[in-house]
Parts: sequence; structure tokens; C-alpha cells
Amino acid sequence: MAGFVPADSALTTPADLAGRRLGAPETSRLVNEFVAGMDMLGLARPELVVHDYSLAPAAMARGEVDMVCDFVDLLPRIRRQAGVGVRPVPLGLDVYSSGLVAADRIPDEVVSRLQSAIAAALEAQRADPEAGLDELAARYPDADPLEALEGWELAAPNIFTGPATPGSSDPETWARTIAHLAGAHGLPAPDPDTVFRRQLVDVSIP
Repeated sequence: MAGFVPADSALTTPADLAGRRLGAPETSRLVNEFVAGMDMLGLARPELVVHDYSLAPAAMARGEVDMVCDFVDLLPRIRRQAGVGVRPVPLGLDVYSSGLVAADRIPDEVVSRLQSAIAAALEAQRADPEAGLDELAARYPDADPLEALEGWELAAPNIFTGPATPGSSDPETWARTIAHLAGAHGLPAPDPDTVFRRQLVDVSIP
């Protein structure tokens, strides 16, 4: 999660984003998570200036707002919509940004196989980032392959985090993630043990 600002903006750290004008829809789950992230960092919430999601980057370029928010790999699209140079200011939250979600009725063995398959797919994408671009173009003719590659490059550091490998995780971070997201969306935080199966989460990290 990041605040996006014009490339020549003086805003460079999460603290700089505190209290600034955020261009976004009046109701947005994305904004809820961004604001909760600012809360987690102990920073003042941004001032919401209501703009359509797709039009907010252009409003930022015109100086009507100071920033927009989104996940860091959306930089290419936001830059295109803004029509000016844009850079992200990542919040650096110590929570997970994605994970495998399976219904309780799915056997552990099936979930484990899918978990391994997703991890293998991510490793394959890292080995050959251009794999699948032809299929992307065929399914989404308007997609820009260069933007897709740039987005992958921006997302990869959040996937391949040092000694931790795709598919590995730890209960403490999951519990922190659950509490963060529940708070962001005004939901009661469930007991982490009722949300994930420890035999699938407690994966040792080399």
C-alpha cells in the first residue's frame, strides 16, 4: 500500500503524507485500508477530497489533491492516468498483502497442493517475467505489456522477501494482518485460529 505523488513532490516519506489531501471516492475499501495503514503508523489521517477513482490521478497532476492511494504495482496505470511523472511513497506495513483463501470444506491436501502450485508459478514468473504476455494480450487487448512488466517488477520485492519464500508465512504476521484488515473495514477481528489452519501456515523459513 502506498500514497502516490507527483514525481517532483516534496512528499517522500509516510510521515509527509499525514494530513495531506487524498483524492479518492467517498466510499472506498482501498481508502479504508490506506487510512488504517496511516493509523497503524501513528500518523494523522489524510483529508479526503472526493474524486472518481479513475480521475483522481489527473486531479493530482492539476494540484487539486496531494496524492492518491493504491498498491505499489499500480504505478504504471496511475502515471498514465495522471499524465505526469508519478512515484509511490510506500507505507511499509508489516502485514501480508495477499494470500490463498479456501473454504473450510476444502481438504488440507488440496489446499496444500494449490499453495505449492501458486508458489511454483511465482518462481516461474520470476525466472521469466515475459512468460504469459501473449496470453495477456489475447485476453485483454487494451493491456500494455510494458506496464504489466513494470507492475510485476514493482510487486516482486513484496513477494520475494529475502529468506522467506513464496508459500511460507508465520502465524504472528497473519494475526497482525487479520486485525489490521478487520479494523480497516469495521469488522470484528476473528480468532486467527479460526481463519487459517496452522499446519498450512506454520511453514519454516530457511
